[in-house]
Amino acid sequence: MAGIYLPPFFVYACVALPIYLGIRFVLARTGVLRWVWHPGLFEFALSLCLVSLLVLYV
Repeated sequence: MAGIYLPPFFVYACVALPIYLGIRFVLARTGVLRWVWHPGLFEFALSLCLVSLLVLYV
């Protein structure tokens, strides 16, 4: 990208960020995050799952 090397993981993480924010917004609006034991850990696991799905299937 313009002569700058970007590692593939960084690109996948940047693509996963808007998807993660959208899912997080929906989960917060529906109240699902209130039923999770540790919301920060749940959100981290969700973002990790999104990035791993992108790595596997894209």
